[in-house]
Amino acid sequence: MRIAPIARLLFTVTLLLSTLANAAGSGQVLYRYTDEQGITVLNEAIPPGYVARGYEILNFSGRVIEVVPPQLSPEEYEAQRQQQAREEADRKLLKRYNSLADIESARKRKLAIVEQDMAIMHSNITSLSRQVAQEEAQAARTQRGGREVAPELLQRIADLQKEVSVLRERLQRRAEEESSIAAEFDKAAARYAEITSRT
Repeated sequence: MRIAPIARLLFTVTLLLSTLANAAGSGQVLYRYTDEQGITVLNEAIPPGYVARGYEILNFSGRVIEVVPPQLSPEEYEAQRQQQAREEADRKLLKRYNSLADIESARKRKLAIVEQDMAIMHSNITSLSRQVAQEEAQAARTQRGGREVAPELLQRIADLQKEVSVLRERLQRRAEEESSIAAEFDKAAARYAEITSRT
């Protein structure tokens, strides 16, 4: 009853030794892969249909000299890429900060710069708006006196109004940047706490 399995094993070993001997004689390498039936195959070449499944390269003595992993699907590749990106971001985060207190200090410094810039812009807007009001009052007095407003005065008012508009746009962008910075540091602090809680 045991003859058939033993005979099959002897045949497999004989085939393996024969293949190794042929490879040793020719100086070539061998390829080990799994076929569609799940059987491990050792051969001097791989059918193209099996390459994407991954394989091993062996030298003539049967030692594995290289392992070629299976080809990833687009979904697997994207998942691997995202995982690697997360790991790299984590390494940078741990290198940049030594504690949550470091993150909070960095947040305060960065926000202080933005807030100082916004305060200056607020002050400039107030000053320019005051100038606009003064120039417009002068133009109104001129009109009430029955005289024509000088083109130069009208141009000054237009220029001042444009400056105010530009500053307001910059102030809005800075306010958005302030929110973005706060969110970025919130995220960094949460991730840092998560990473360090594992160790």
